[in-house]
Amino acid sequence: MPDPRRASSLFTVLLALALPTVASWGQALPRDAEKAGFAAVSGKRMAPFAVRSASGSTLSSDSLSGSPALFHVWSSRDDPAGEGPTLAASLQEALRASRPDAAVIALCADKDDAKAAIRALGSPSAPAWIFVSPSGDIVAYRLGRLSASLAVKAVESLFALYPAVSRPEGAAPGAVVAGEAEAAGSIEGRVLAELNLARTRPAAYIEILKEYRTHIRGNYLERPGEITVVLNEGARAVDEAIAFLSRQSALPPLTLSAGLSRAAADHAADQGKTGRTGHAGSDRSTMKARVERYGDWSRTIGENIAYGAETARDVVIQLIVDDGVASRGHRANIFNPGFLVVGIAFGSHPAYRTVCVQDFAGGYDDR
Repeated sequence: MPDPRRASSLFTVLLALALPTVASWGQALPRDAEKAGFAAVSGKRMAPFAVRSASGSTLSSDSLSGSPALFHVWSSRDDPAGEGPTLAASLQEALRASRPDAAVIALCADKDDAKAAIRALGSPSAPAWIFVSPSGDIVAYRLGRLSASLAVKAVESLFALYPAVSRPEGAAPGAVVAGEAEAAGSIEGRVLAELNLARTRPAAYIEILKEYRTHIRGNYLERPGEITVVLNEGARAVDEAIAFLSRQSALPPLTLSAGLSRAAADHAADQGKTGRTGHAGSDRSTMKARVERYGDWSRTIGENIAYGAETARDVVIQLIVDDGVASRGHRANIFNPGFLVVGIAFGSHPAYRTVCVQDFAGGYDDR
């Protein structure tokens, strides 16, 4: 498969040419939205579309109908660190409590799977942010990158223009499309965003680990309102991880792979049933065998498994700190420059509550 760092943008039509800047509902945009650079739009609607997700489900204009949505169009050519989709996932998480109906969707202009959705928005060039009303009207847009410091208030103010609605059970609204469509509202989507945050901004992850360290007392992790976790090395492993990150150069973001996600899902489901741990399946399958069920890998492959983590951040912190693992092999996988694609699956585990499997490869062609 092509290197995502070398992919070129498929779209060159400027959003400013397609979207006149007059408010369509007869009022100005919220001040916080204008401060972040959003402009109002009149007379434009999102066209129907449907794109296939990495898990085989479909993200479509119909599935989003009735709720407002924010789209981010990005390209790895202009955003090689993947800061835009990482911000989109962070915004989805920030809205989770107050607006569970909110959809924050990132569309990668380098990938054919996102093509229909980008056309439905008027074929804007990357980077761009487009806000769509529950009825499908394009309400506001911002050309260029969105400031992370202004983003949360701006996006909250846009969603506040419309009342929250209830969605049917299982209808996760948020989605990050990194080639394929994958729910940012899903734990797998958030793990992908967290992995890419660590890879593309290792210095920023130092601050995350410093905050995590404040909750360690001896060999116990004690966070308010959470179950106390017994550690093997305590703060020493965290300090060693911080020192590692201080030397680590930024790497390109990982791209989600449908086939690798299915391989990871097989192992997560198996361990969810059997309560086993480790990389061997109950059917004696190896990581290599599971990966080869769904496609052909190139250059190199690897697998990480985290147990007991409740959030995406907990998954990635656990693997970067690698408490009790002398080789720090999980950390090495995350920061392996040879890995460019990943598959992710999260499930329940009878002994450790949760299991998260990540299968990495240098390249992967789905069958």
